[in-house]
This record gives sequence, structure tokens and C-alpha cells, in this order.
Amino acid sequence: MKTIRTTLVGATVSLLLALPLVASAQAPQDLARMQQLLNIMENYFSIIESTYEVNADSERAAILQMQKIQEVYEQRGEKARAADVFRRVLEDSENRTIRNAAYMFLGDLLKETGNADQAIELLQRGLDENISDSNE
Repeated sequence: MKTIRTTLVGATVSLLLALPLVASAQAPQDLARMQQLLNIMENYFSIIESTYEVNADSERAAILQMQKIQEVYEQRGEKARAADVFRRVLEDSENRTIRNAAYMFLGDLLKETGNADQAIELLQRGLDENISDSNE
């Protein structure tokens, strides 16, 4: 339902924005600019819809949130601090998909911060969990 609503709103806004341009379009470059505007609007609404889909799924949202937390810490020059977040996720979550993402994020972070041995141990633990789960 939200997809249909988003599409209708997008089409309406695009049309309303394009009508004055069509009325005043006198040169091919004006039409090209209108097409660019319509393409931008279409891309914008596609992003909005994708964002909704990600945020409506708790697993996808949690993974994206972990990624964003890591990005913020990295921008602040404190990349290693994201490890605490990933460790907390591993302690608190029983969701296999979220745990797998936390193992991957933390493993990469440990490797990038010079802790390759810890990364291997951690990733092996995640692998063992997945193998155990698949044997049940």
C-alpha cells in the first residue's frame, strides 16, 4: 500500500513540477532539463521506497544501523570503538542473521586494527555457530 501511495505522490509531484516547465519550454535544452528533473525525482522516490523497505525489516535495519555506527566512529577517528557495539550485539542477540552481520563487521574491524588473530578466532566462532545450526 505504501509503495502505491509513494508512486502516486511521486508521479503527482513530478507532474506538478514539470507542467510549468512544459508550458515555458521553448528549446531542446529546456526539455533536456525537464527530463533531468524527472529522472532526479524518480531516483529520489526510489531511494525513499528502498529506505522504507529496509527500515520495515528489523534484521536489515539492525545491520544498516551497525554499519552506520561504524561509519560515524570511523569519521570521528575512533573506528575501534565500534567493536564494543558489535560485541554487545553478539551478547544480546539470538537472531542468526544479525549475529552473522555482527561477526563479519567485528571480524573486519579487528583485522583492520591489527588484531588478525582475534579476527580469526571470532570468525571461527561464528562459523562454528552456523555449522551447529545447520546440523540441527
